[in-house]
Amino acid sequence: MARRLEPYCWPLRPFDRAHPVRAYFNDPRISGSSRAFHFGIDISARDGAAVYAVEGGTVHLEGGRSLSVVSTGGGRSFGYWHVVPSVRHHQAVRRHQLVGHVEAPWAHLHFAESTRRQYRNPLRKGALAPWLDPSSPRIAGIAFSRGGKELSPLEVSGSVDVIVDAWDLPPLPVPPPWANMPVTPALLRWRVLRNGKAIRPWHAPVDFRRTLLPPSLFAVVFAPGTRQNRPNKPGRYRFYVAHAWATRRLPNGLYRLEVSAADVQGNRAHAALPFTIANRR
Repeated sequence: MARRLEPYCWPLRPFDRAHPVRAYFNDPRISGSSRAFHFGIDISARDGAAVYAVEGGTVHLEGGRSLSVVSTGGGRSFGYWHVVPSVRHHQAVRRHQLVGHVEAPWAHLHFAESTRRQYRNPLRKGALAPWLDPSSPRIAGIAFSRGGKELSPLEVSGSVDVIVDAWDLPPLPVPPPWANMPVTPALLRWRVLRNGKAIRPWHAPVDFRRTLLPPSLFAVVFAPGTRQNRPNKPGRYRFYVAHAWATRRLPNGLYRLEVSAADVQGNRAHAALPFTIANRR
């Protein structure tokens, strides 16, 4: 039977208080032609801030400005990026021991957790603690699209993509130039109703709650128009919840598409779009 992994503290002081997080797990990362999912979280911190081990273990230096600590017993590994190390390669460290300082000019600590070489969401329940988010994500829009062109919901036909604009805000204020920047919801679901009855049940094509998605899925998850946050320039998150959805499988008529967006703590937002299927029969 697998050993249950315990929650762990914050890698910055105070250890028992949540810190502002300016980027979430699986947020989009876009650089030139590169597309990937964010493999950790970015914790806001002043340049030079002390960084501490969240669990005891063995240090592995991974370049000049990053390190990991493999926990005693090998259950999991914690990564610390944009850090000037103050420890040696293969040094044993204890919980809450200083491992380095935030490197200028990054003004944040990129923090990651992995188990059996699989990155996991540090903000999930039972991991980084304490973490409390009382607010819900936002759904900014729902659209049908084909060939990159948005379609009118008044006359939907053939195979269509379903795209949702959705975002969340961190629960703790983040300093400029990253203030009020959106982050991704952890879960998106959708369903279709007719006359109040679900004719396509809830389906969850976007799920960021637990593990990292591979870069090969970027264009499957994120629709064109998605932008990464930049200093003083908020990003935008457009999600495919369906590719080439075959409307011909349903009779012509009026329907209702419902979308739910949730964070890791289960706070939810809901939105709906009435639409009409009008295929030539």
